[in-house]
Amino acid sequence: MTDSASSIKAEKPLGEKIREAGSHTLIYGFGAAVQTMLGFVLIPLYTRYYTPEIYGVLSLVVLCGTLAGVVFYLGASSALSRSYYDYTDEAERKKVSTTSLLLILLGAVTQVLLGFLLRDRLSLQLFGSTKYALHISLALVSSALSFTNNLFYLILRFERKSKQVILINILALVSGASLIVWMLTGLKMGVMAPILGEAINQLLIFGILFYVTRRSFTWGYSRREIGIQLHYGIPNVLSGLLLYLMTSTDRLMINKWLSLGEVGIYALGCKIGMAIQPLFINPFSQIWAPMRMQYRQDGDFWELYKVILTYYFAIGLFFTAAVSLFARDILVMFSGRAEYHVAYQIVPPIMVAYLVYGAINIVDFGIALTRKVIYHVYAFGAALLVNAGLNWILLPRYGYRASAVVLLLTFLILTAIVFQVSQRLYRIKYEGRRLLALAGSSLAIVVIGLQPTFPVGWSSAAYKACLLACLLAGWYWLLLTSKEKSQLTSLARPVLLVVIR
Repeated sequence: MTDSASSIKAEKPLGEKIREAGSHTLIYGFGAAVQTMLGFVLIPLYTRYYTPEIYGVLSLVVLCGTLAGVVFYLGASSALSRSYYDYTDEAERKKVSTTSLLLILLGAVTQVLLGFLLRDRLSLQLFGSTKYALHISLALVSSALSFTNNLFYLILRFERKSKQVILINILALVSGASLIVWMLTGLKMGVMAPILGEAINQLLIFGILFYVTRRSFTWGYSRREIGIQLHYGIPNVLSGLLLYLMTSTDRLMINKWLSLGEVGIYALGCKIGMAIQPLFINPFSQIWAPMRMQYRQDGDFWELYKVILTYYFAIGLFFTAAVSLFARDILVMFSGRAEYHVAYQIVPPIMVAYLVYGAINIVDFGIALTRKVIYHVYAFGAALLVNAGLNWILLPRYGYRASAVVLLLTFLILTAIVFQVSQRLYRIKYEGRRLLALAGSSLAIVVIGLQPTFPVGWSSAAYKACLLACLLAGWYWLLLTSKEKSQLTSLARPVLLVVIR
């Protein structure tokens, strides 16, 4: 498309933009759900083969890879999301994408080399021996491949190639699960099985994604974009590092003050609670990040932004209420050891925490628009101090359950800071009353639903399903406008058609 053609292209109606956000969130959410199913499908296997102590070891090893990936991806994919729509010429977009790929490959190679050099030291620090040194180095290899693959996925999303995203995610699920099950049950590789299996799986997906997206890159790159992307990306790296310190310090403190077994129980509860991130928050963010930059000049932008936060919380809070109510049932039915069942207690605060954190992708528009992402660093730094301080005080006294509540308080403070700063840079009016009503009603349903001590079974499931139905009915009749009620059916129908196709 030429610049002139782009400039005269008619604006999409507001309803079509909301439909676009919803349909692609569902599509990418389905793809992410398939990818995330790898972790959940294997929960019964892990909880049978691993004691809570061994599961705690696995959690800490994977944590090393995750933390390293936050730093060494160099913010390239975040920077590409901001820069891609600054160009309308296809050749220039290819140069920008190639620049991001070169930066991310540089970070990936550096991470892998450091992983092999520092593996003994890291194992000693975490476990008091070098027994898990090779595990840690392979986790860093897997992490490097994973964040490189995320850049390829980002390119496919920019090009709206959602079917390819889903197909590759399905392949990743099948191949990953097959490798891990074979290594764990057939080869008896213990805690090494999921680590090595995931590394091999990420390498396979890397080859497929590179082939599929090869025409989206070029032999040239943009020197100008190197500086722009690093300037935008490095603060995102710092913010991401601070975030993962916030979400990992608790496990390190539990390991220090409590036990590896409690690390394992806490990690399992977090895994269920964090399901909202790959299933809803990440898919929404992946389509919303380019959309808000693509449509920022449109006349109805204010109206779109006003309602998108409300719709985000409506969907997210319903998902949170549903999973929170059924978390105990899920653990009783699928976990292989009874000692894991208590993990359901931390699921509600963990889910709400990540839902609140995900809202930053909406309320930080002023920061993103002005490229002043350094404010994220300041906000995340302040939140990390609050998180570490509260965990230091409360964790030894109240146990790992306190860490889940601390994470929720931390993300509430963090999102509030980002919101206030962003509003000063670019003010947007949101729907405060509807947001409070959504939050209050969801909390009430979860509190009511967790009070009766029904045994896990059909009666418990029916009771909780009725509560969720009442929540939806209340929202429909009391919170939706007449226009939204009339549009709901017309918006849902094309989304379902897109998913079916």
